[in-house]
Amino acid sequence: MQNQPLVTILTPSPSYALPEPTAYSGTTSTLTDSGTSVSGKLLGSIVRDDVAQIALSWNYLEAEAWSALNQRFKDNYINRIRFFDQTSGQWVERDMYVSDRSAGIWRRDASGAVLGWTGCSISLAEV
Repeated sequence: MQNQPLVTILTPSPSYALPEPTAYSGTTSTLTDSGTSVSGKLLGSIVRDDVAQIALSWNYLEAEAWSALNQRFKDNYINRIRFFDQTSGQWVERDMYVSDRSAGIWRRDASGAVLGWTGCSISLAEV
């Protein structure tokens, strides 16, 4: 499985491989329920461990490619995603929701049509 896209949206069908990003980062969180006692001691427990979040960015994407990527999240807030996980060091599948997406217009043609986007970025967080 080494020769596969870094991130693939598996559901809804058909699957969609995201373009190879310029940058990729992963965050792994441990969710806790905690507080401090009257005597100042930490009280708490782990609610959930190894919650994944990934962020991808591209220096430039053509307008059609950026639109196609964003359209995959238009009707489906939660998607099954395959990605390379920093904790396990393996390809994993998780249900994730789309968070922030941003980009800046790069260039327009003479008719005003947008040709491409710079600084494209997207974040996905595990449900």
